[in-house]
Amino acid sequence: RSSARETAARVAAGGVARAALARLVPDLRITGYMVQMGPHAIDRARFDWEEIARNPFWAPDAEAAGAWAERLDELRKTGNSVGAVVEVTARGVPAGLGAPVYAKLDAELAGAMMSINAVKGVEIGAGMDAATLTGADNADEIRMGNDGPRYLSNRAGGVLGGITTGQDVVVRFAVKPTSSILQPRRSITRTGEEVEIVTRGRHDPCVGIRAVPVGEAMMACVLLDHLLLDRAQTGGARGPVG
Repeated sequence: RSSARETAARVAAGGVARAALARLVPDLRITGYMVQMGPHAIDRARFDWEEIARNPFWAPDAEAAGAWAERLDELRKTGNSVGAVVEVTARGVPAGLGAPVYAKLDAELAGAMMSINAVKGVEIGAGMDAATLTGADNADEIRMGNDGPRYLSNRAGGVLGGITTGQDVVVRFAVKPTSSILQPRRSITRTGEEVEIVTRGRHDPCVGIRAVPVGEAMMACVLLDHLLLDRAQTGGARGPVG
């Protein structure tokens, strides 16, 4: 059956993938963090990469982490649960990974994240917000910088037409609140009798916290797959030989 216990194997595989990526692309960094718990989101103006490792929520916003801790205590006392949004960013990804049709990098990332237990939605870059924008607002324009071409924004999330652009690859996924709560829930038996059930035992009020390293692992596995495919096709032209 579907169980979050199987994600231990994903994290182990992600560790192997990250070790291989460190040899092939030394500057590549994959970082996961929570950006929302229930309706309470981080303030992007306070985003701090260093803060992520300082709190148990993997939050890049210290104030949000404090508010989430209070909310979590309330949920524990009432025997309830809450959902979350996790974001995973890969920095230093070479341009050109992926394919335009059958092996789109964003499609495979979406599938990888969607396969994680309790995940109910995935966004790349601007995601659903792109539907509210005009073409002029959504386009990631390009200018020449001191080191060559540079993008003025990253609404595409580092992937255009299924292929990486060299910008940060940004993926978000929504984790539902766990259904294993300590409050009575209405259901039926196999014979159709209406009953109320109460889950017993220890259950996390927010499984989104535990999903952060799983999301990092899936990002690492997908990027390594595409990097190895790319090396087979190009002879390793995009990165150093390990």
